[in-house]
Amino acid sequence: MRALAALTTILLLLSLLPSDTVRAAEPDYGSGEFHELNLYFYGDLDDGSGSFNTTAPASDSDTESDCPQDGNRLGAPPGNSRQWEDVGSWYSPELVTNVTVRGEVPFEIWAKATSGSVKDVQFRVTLAVPGAGFLQSDTEARTVNDNATHFSTSFSLDGEFQLDRNQTIRVDLEYSGGDDFVITDPFGSQDDNQIVVLTSSYNHSAGIAMEIDHFRSEFPRIEVDHSRSVVKVETWLLSAFGNDDLQSGTWELEVGGVSTGTSATVGDGILLDDDGEGLRVGWEWAYGASGAPSDTYLLTASCGDIQGNQWESTGDEKLHLVVQQHQLDNILSWEDVAVNGLVNSSSVVEGSDFTLTVLARTSGDAAINGYPLTVDVYYSFEGGEFILLEDDFAWLSPGQSEEFTFTFNFDRAGSYMLRVVLDDGDHAVETDETNNVIEYSLTVGQELEQSLTGDWLDRLREEDTLTLGIAGFAVLVILGVLMALRRSSRGDDMEWDDDDEF
Repeated sequence: MRALAALTTILLLLSLLPSDTVRAAEPDYGSGEFHELNLYFYGDLDDGSGSFNTTAPASDSDTESDCPQDGNRLGAPPGNSRQWEDVGSWYSPELVTNVTVRGEVPFEIWAKATSGSVKDVQFRVTLAVPGAGFLQSDTEARTVNDNATHFSTSFSLDGEFQLDRNQTIRVDLEYSGGDDFVITDPFGSQDDNQIVVLTSSYNHSAGIAMEIDHFRSEFPRIEVDHSRSVVKVETWLLSAFGNDDLQSGTWELEVGGVSTGTSATVGDGILLDDDGEGLRVGWEWAYGASGAPSDTYLLTASCGDIQGNQWESTGDEKLHLVVQQHQLDNILSWEDVAVNGLVNSSSVVEGSDFTLTVLARTSGDAAINGYPLTVDVYYSFEGGEFILLEDDFAWLSPGQSEEFTFTFNFDRAGSYMLRVVLDDGDHAVETDETNNVIEYSLTVGQELEQSLTGDWLDRLREEDTLTLGIAGFAVLVILGVLMALRRSSRGDDMEWDDDDEF
């Protein structure tokens, strides 16, 4: 029994040995560029709430929001504290795309009295940014009469905060006056002084300013037309504050080669659609006329906003361009795919990492001076097919090969089918389009069903010398425990025989 406990402890220690893990990619939170944007307040807070966006006021008429008269005076002695009252809140629109914000956030509004005057008026402002929490700041105290009075304060974001699509930013406003408490009118029933907040006009363009990265581009269509030697590109240009934030006709496309450093700029984008959330713009890049070589290209779209900033955003999508006038063939055979280093291995442990190794080979005319070869891995389980890995690629010439090693794990036991595909997007015209796909049957078993010398030893083959040494020592200890158990069993039998004869 003690030997069995020792064996269990050793197996637990082995399970803690280090191994590489594939982690999910972080979401894309913008272009990587920051600009300070002015966000202007709109709406009458008497109706509950207002809004703010990047569009500057285009009117000389103010929007007036009443400040509650209960806040005009200080509280009763001995404290004579300020009586804070809610005015309302401004909300950004639901963000169209992911956003990153940082830095100082200045705030400003204007106020005046439409009746009487109030001394030592002060505003308390709360900035609510998802992830950053609630930041609160008070303005200076000033007397307000029938002349518009300016109030300001600021907030400081202590890092970069990432906001997801459909989230909002909110600004809450509270009001307090400094008029004296009147002992004969303790509830302020005779107070008819009225202070209002002014927004939404040329002269009173209240709002906040944020250092923000909020522009993105997506490329839903990248299509190579070899007959005309052009690439057709369609791009969604997205501002977190909607299409009103984007300037028309300021669109450019830059195409950059990953391996060759080739770069081209394409202008004359054509507006294809405007759905209110984004602009769909199309370009044609004449790669033949520009003499572009085979390469994997990244696409960058640029656009101006209504405040004069120029934004650039590189999409996650890749253009695998094969400029080809010679014979080419990608090859993948059964012997080119291995699990945990074994070609004939067909089982792994549920919830445990395993390695998939793929040897991609290509043949053809030596005149082809390199081209991008992609590798995609899919798996099928319970009737559905899912992507494990998409568009990992190597730069190869005919006669060359490249080995890819990936780490995966499945958290459910059962029968899986892996499908490994070279050049899944048919970027290259091959002499044989049927020899670049392998389907691999894989059984994912529960951990207790695996043998002691099964998958964990396969994983150890991939570890460094120190890890192998630890594993080897553990194996010796296990063998010693088993031998001790055997000897103990024999000793017990001998003593029983002696007692029986006696």
